[in-house]
Amino acid sequence: TAANAACVYPQAPQQFPNGATATKEQMLAAQASVKEYQKAVEGVYLPCLDKEKNDATAALDPSDPEYAQKKAALDEVHAKKNNAAIDELQAVATRFNEEIKAYSAAQKK
Repeated sequence: TAANAACVYPQAPQQFPNGATATKEQMLAAQASVKEYQKAVEGVYLPCLDKEKNDATAALDPSDPEYAQKKAALDEVHAKKNNAAIDELQAVATRFNEEIKAYSAAQKK
């Protein structure tokens, strides 16, 4: 439906510099891209999903015999989209943290 197209899934950073060989500037740029992605997920995408679900639920007719099924389907889709976004955000953070550790280790040498 058109309502499903309203929330645009943010693009995660695709690559990070190799922490073992990266410059401070490269690491700071990567950090900025992670923070921007995090803000897009937590500040825009997830609230949009919540509003989308609430609007769709409000549009349902409580007297409809299939109300409970339709609401459950909306809840399920919302949960899947929400969880997928959070899972990807955590994966991005984990990948970046690995490069930060490598960068820190390289700086100590």
